[in-house]
Amino acid sequence: MTVSCQAHNFAAIPEGIPEDSERIFLQNNRITVLQQGHFSPAMVTLWIYSNNITYIDPNTFEGFVHLEELDLGDNRQLRTLAPETFQGLVKLHALYLYKCGLSALPAGIFGGLHSLQYLYLQDNHIEYLQDDIFVDLVNLSHLFLHGNKLWSLGQDTFRGLVNLDRLLLHENQLQWVHHKAFHDLRRLTTLFLFNNSLSELQGDCLAPLGALEFLRLNGNAWDCGCRAYSLWEWLRKFRGSSSAVPCVSPQLRHGQDLKLLRAEDFRNCSGPASPHQIKSHTLTTTDRAARKEHHGSARDKGHPHGHLPGSRPGYRKPGKNCTSHRNRNHISKAGTGKQAHELQDYAPDYQHKFSFDMMPTARPKRKGKCARRTPIRAPSGVQQASSGSSLGATLLAWILGLAVTLR
Repeated sequence: MTVSCQAHNFAAIPEGIPEDSERIFLQNNRITVLQQGHFSPAMVTLWIYSNNITYIDPNTFEGFVHLEELDLGDNRQLRTLAPETFQGLVKLHALYLYKCGLSALPAGIFGGLHSLQYLYLQDNHIEYLQDDIFVDLVNLSHLFLHGNKLWSLGQDTFRGLVNLDRLLLHENQLQWVHHKAFHDLRRLTTLFLFNNSLSELQGDCLAPLGALEFLRLNGNAWDCGCRAYSLWEWLRKFRGSSSAVPCVSPQLRHGQDLKLLRAEDFRNCSGPASPHQIKSHTLTTTDRAARKEHHGSARDKGHPHGHLPGSRPGYRKPGKNCTSHRNRNHISKAGTGKQAHELQDYAPDYQHKFSFDMMPTARPKRKGKCARRTPIRAPSGVQQASSGSSLGATLLAWILGLAVTLR
């Protein structure tokens, strides 16, 4: 059964929702609180975005073993979530927490969500991600973190995301990336780091990304001195689509594209990849002290995952899909040969959340009415030849051959 109560100006969850309701649509109301007993464990889909939710009882979704899609987005006064809020949602595959005013994510909040594939955390105020915060998300394919206030990425920030396909980190305040931050992301095809505060990034940081197809690094204050050599060398070998990497310093290279520099531009560098010239491999003592004081210990002692287990429950091998690296010539809507800096900034489609054309021409507006979500479709530009056209081509070739023979 489906219950549609969107845009009714409700200030609270309406009474009388049938217990056998599987799909409940309550978006665009004025609901402020979610508590245990508001919904039935039979629920499969809940859209409650664009309300005024300020508090979610940690037991609201207790026992909801059938819940697959939960949209809590655009509740800007929510701000905090208890660690156990999503505990036990073993079938959840899509979780929407965009524009919720979140400044932090508690340790263990995504624990046990082995089925989760899509996680929307963009446009919040998140400054820091604890180590192993995503460690249980072994089937996650899309992670949207853009539009936050992140300033660093640690070695184990993304540990366990072995099936991640798209990672959007643009429009944060990133200054520092550990050289092993992406070590588990071997299936990643899309990485957006544009519009941050990066001045350098080591080539070995990107080396594990063997499936990478789209990379955007523009909009950062790149230092194209000797410390940029390893990144330049990696970009020289990269066969995917990448943006320009505009140099800000040193002055003689201001405005140049790092990708277009030549080997002789680094001839005065003695050991360009030597440790004393690679700043982003380690934090200074001052940086570590500031980080610890501002965020506390990076590894929470109470976190249930002190190490990454060798065998994780719920793990399944990913199936073939339209974003597989086998189809890397047919992913961009703009067609092959396009550089990432020529494409418009990618923004997720809130209305059709499961339709991921890589670079939409315009940000779609959310409609006020309920509509079934559009399923993931094949990449734009990938078409199967019709049998009719194939038959026509064969017939034409036969006629031409016959004409030549008779002549």
